[in-house]
Amino acid sequence: MTGGFPYRSSVAEFATADRRRRFISVTALVVVFVWLLTGFYTVDSNERGVTTRLGEVHAHTGPGIHYALPWPIDRVYTPSTKEVKRIEVGFKSHGELWSEARRSDMLTGDQNILKVMMVVQYKADDPDEYLFETSEPDWLIERAVESVMASYVSSMPVDDVLTTAKAEVEMQAVREAQKLLDGYGAGVRLLTGNLQIVSPPVPVVEAFNDVARAKKDSERAIEDSRVYANEIVPRARGDAQIITKEALGAYEMRVNTARGEAERFNGLLAEYEKDPAITKTRLYLETIERLLKKTKVVIVDERSEVTIIEE
Repeated sequence: MTGGFPYRSSVAEFATADRRRRFISVTALVVVFVWLLTGFYTVDSNERGVTTRLGEVHAHTGPGIHYALPWPIDRVYTPSTKEVKRIEVGFKSHGELWSEARRSDMLTGDQNILKVMMVVQYKADDPDEYLFETSEPDWLIERAVESVMASYVSSMPVDDVLTTAKAEVEMQAVREAQKLLDGYGAGVRLLTGNLQIVSPPVPVVEAFNDVARAKKDSERAIEDSRVYANEIVPRARGDAQIITKEALGAYEMRVNTARGEAERFNGLLAEYEKDPAITKTRLYLETIERLLKKTKVVIVDERSEVTIIEE
């Protein structure tokens, strides 16, 4: 009986070890299965999937469900290529409050200082460059726009920057900053740049505002004068044409009248040369007739004391 105990003990130990090995195998299989399931990933409609394998770009995927080897073999990035992002240049906003502690003072071409703050909007254009060429794309965009804007403002007079050249500064900043970012391989596309504040330092704000108001008043006066000129000049030209036509009409009438009088005089002269006495008498009678038509005739009867007036 005593010789059977070691045999039974070894059988039990073998069974226990076998169960342990089966448990470890099943557990390992489950872990591997779960690890393989972690390779599934989803790309949204506004995203683009970029898969790297052992640190190198391996594949690009579009919207939908995809599979990649689990970490650490493959790693999946899903940057948004349609989301419009916002960068603040020269200031930092906190809700409705703005902080001017960041770079905002810029020197103009005529040695004046202005606070220039801009908001730039951009999108990721090349996912590979956006993810791997730059470690901080937002910082790079801010520095590029800030550099271009400072350079451009330094070439312009302060009055132009404050008044008429704001749109030009915005376009120039976006265009030139895009060239810099393309050279850096940032993989972004700048969309718009909007100046938020362009103002002089606080101690001289009122003086600059006076200059700006004076320039606006000057422009308004010039525009009013132009409108008045557009109204008065056509009217004057019309009046001149009317006066010219009336003068020509009077000229023609007087010339025709003079010609008629001359022809009548020549006719009378011919009649006078034929018979001067008769012509004189006729002219006298015609003259008396014309005069009597214009005068009043008064006949007084002394006997009856009656006055008769004939016209």
